[in-house]
Amino acid sequence: MEEFYDVIIVGGGAAGLSAGIYACRRKMNTLIITKDIGGQALMAKEIENYPGVEKVSGLELVQKMYEQALGFGAQVIQDEVKLVEKVGEGHFRVKTLKGEYVSRSVIIAAGKVPRDLKVPGEERFKGSGVSYCATCDAPLYRNKRVIVVGDGNFALDAALLLAKYASEVNLITRKSALTGDRELVEMVLASPSIKVFYGTVVREIKGSFKVDAIVLESQDKGVYTIPVDGVFVEMGYEVNIEPFKDIVSFDERKQIIVNNRNETSTSGVLACGDITNTPYKQLVISAAEGAKAALSAYEYVQRLSGKHAVTIDWHK
Repeated sequence: MEEFYDVIIVGGGAAGLSAGIYACRRKMNTLIITKDIGGQALMAKEIENYPGVEKVSGLELVQKMYEQALGFGAQVIQDEVKLVEKVGEGHFRVKTLKGEYVSRSVIIAAGKVPRDLKVPGEERFKGSGVSYCATCDAPLYRNKRVIVVGDGNFALDAALLLAKYASEVNLITRKSALTGDRELVEMVLASPSIKVFYGTVVREIKGSFKVDAIVLESQDKGVYTIPVDGVFVEMGYEVNIEPFKDIVSFDERKQIIVNNRNETSTSGVLACGDITNTPYKQLVISAAEGAKAALSAYEYVQRLSGKHAVTIDWHK
């Protein structure tokens, strides 16, 4: 029998993790489904404007949020959500690449999601050799051969991190030179563990039960195959509204429309973070909106059960 959650949170960035913390604190059975942990916060080398924290990297901050959410009882699954649908009052189904889950409420905190390569084999091997989060998965590739695909700081950071674990790191870029912060470029070029493939594109990811090879193409070498154990796609982020297009309303910028309680056009579906029409896309605002969404989800679930959820305000 499938487990029935009080709330399913789509997204593992600041908004989603904050929502997970607050939902669990209200003793809600909580599942977080996310393609990666941390989202765009991972890009921030140094954060100095998060209240109560003098200076921290984005990675360190979201790692603390992640550990807090787990500590309070949240379940976290790394998967890709394909569809959110309402199948009855207080009954939602979330379909992912690998399964289906049901809940009484849903919080959409997807923000921006990692870009896909869109090549044969990618979908098949997601989670079985294809990763979008070097921060999450690098330790799994100790003494193995990996590929990093992408340009700019995302790819440079991933390659440098993986070089601490993998026996061989191949950085694939379409460009004729590395782009990104000069310091990172110099570190990559100086690393004996990283080999850069310039002017090269990925054509296919191959394997049996997991990734074991990748097909590349370049102008000077043509099409060729090299053996690998893992492929890390580090090509930045994009907004994907497809899984939610039939269940919530959007504005002209394709942002989910929410009210001041983070409620959407569908009762029981909340939204928070950068995917909503809330202005000022800042990490601290996403975290706060995640907390609000979780409390609103709690109110909704309590009402479904015929219980009173205490709302604290300033009225006598």
